[in-house]
Amino acid sequence: MTMEKILLVERNPRIIEMLVEAFVRRFDSQITCVSSGEDALDVEIFEPHAIAVVDTNLDGIDALTLAGRLCELSDRPVILTGCDPTTADVIEALRMGVADFFVKPYEIDGLLNTMAEALSVHRQMRARVQREERTRRLLRKVIRERRALNERVELICRDLVGAHKRLATRVLARETQGI
Repeated sequence: MTMEKILLVERNPRIIEMLVEAFVRRFDSQITCVSSGEDALDVEIFEPHAIAVVDTNLDGIDALTLAGRLCELSDRPVILTGCDPTTADVIEALRMGVADFFVKPYEIDGLLNTMAEALSVHRQMRARVQREERTRRLLRKVIRERRALNERVELICRDLVGAHKRLATRVLARETQGI
């Protein structure tokens, strides 16, 4: 697995310690830990991460707003964790593009498995998008070259028609002169 950059937005130091230890065990990762939504946005703007795990109990920006902004900044997966979320909050989070919502207390292995799956899907999507972009660039190149070739063929055809007309004119001129 390649080096993944994980953004962890959590206020509780014990949970941070537990999750960082689990992330390091499971992923070859660089982990950035912040405790507020504002800090998460500041970090994410300058240093995009492969995945974000965000607690819903934050000061300042609420987690749903933060998750929405993170999803707008990049197509990386965002996973929310929280105590007693409302059904409406979970539905809104999923509607905004959050990969999953874990209710505390949750099993860390479940979170890690979801993260691994989300990262895998994200890598596959990114690879597909890159392939599609390469294909589009190649098609644009082929179309440009085809147009250039068509222009050259058209020019050659005009030259041939012109040469044929000149030859026909000479032949006719010689026939009329009796040569």
